[in-house]
Amino acid sequence: MKGPFERLKYDGRRVWECPACNNRQHTAGNVTACLCPCQRQVAGAEQIRMKLVEDGVRRIQ
Repeated sequence: MKGPFERLKYDGRRVWECPACNNRQHTAGNVTACLCPCQRQVAGAEQIRMKLVEDGVRRIQ
C-alpha cells in the first residue's frame, strides 16, 4: 500500500442480483452467498439464491 488513502481508491464489493425480482445488492468481498428479502418468506427448499453479477476489485474514479 502506497499511502493512507490508497485503500479508498478501490472498491472490493460484490454485486448480487435476484433472478425473481431483479433486486441488486452490494456486499463485502467476503460474502459467498446471498438471499434476497423476497425469498425469505418462501420455504427452504424452494428458495432461489441471488446470482453473482460483478466480482473483484474495481478502481473508483
